[in-house]
Amino acid sequence: MVTNLHRKRGSMLLTAIAVIVVFSLLIAVSARMLMNSDQNKVTVSVGMQAELLAHTGTEFAMAQLFPLGASNGSLSSLLWGDGEPASKSILPANCSSVSHEDGNILCNGFRDGCYLDKLYIDVKKIISDDVSGSDVLYEYQITSSAVCDVPFISSYCAPNSATCSGNTSYYKVKRTETTKASDISWNVSAE
Repeated sequence: MVTNLHRKRGSMLLTAIAVIVVFSLLIAVSARMLMNSDQNKVTVSVGMQAELLAHTGTEFAMAQLFPLGASNGSLSSLLWGDGEPASKSILPANCSSVSHEDGNILCNGFRDGCYLDKLYIDVKKIISDDVSGSDVLYEYQITSSAVCDVPFISSYCAPNSATCSGNTSYYKVKRTETTKASDISWNVSAE
């Protein structure tokens, strides 16, 4: 009877150790999943900032292409000077190095580390003879890309502050928006 009692104590000890190991693994996996969840939230939030900045670039390009009150559509745009529309980048020089405090919303509108990477207008000119004279259709494709730095969740950055504590490593997230627009330059000759 004494030997039977020792066997039961030994198996209960092994069972207790196994339960402790299983619960420890569950706790470790749960903690890792919670950390990944927080990192995903940060990535989605910063990704949305990049998307909004890319959209801001598109809106800026559209406003440059089609100025308010212009009588001649996109041909009145100051982008072309006295010439004809042509493909070009309208991103300010050194946009990625402009500081948030400089007030250039186009380059760095939300925060430091979030900037327009590309703002390009591609122009396609199509001439049509459907109406008397030559009508010109300009098709524009605007491509706007924004890049934002995403901090790893192990660092803490105070709101509206450029300083972070802890591990301050980052990875980049990029969002691109492409928009098409067109404008017809009517050249109707009076006969």
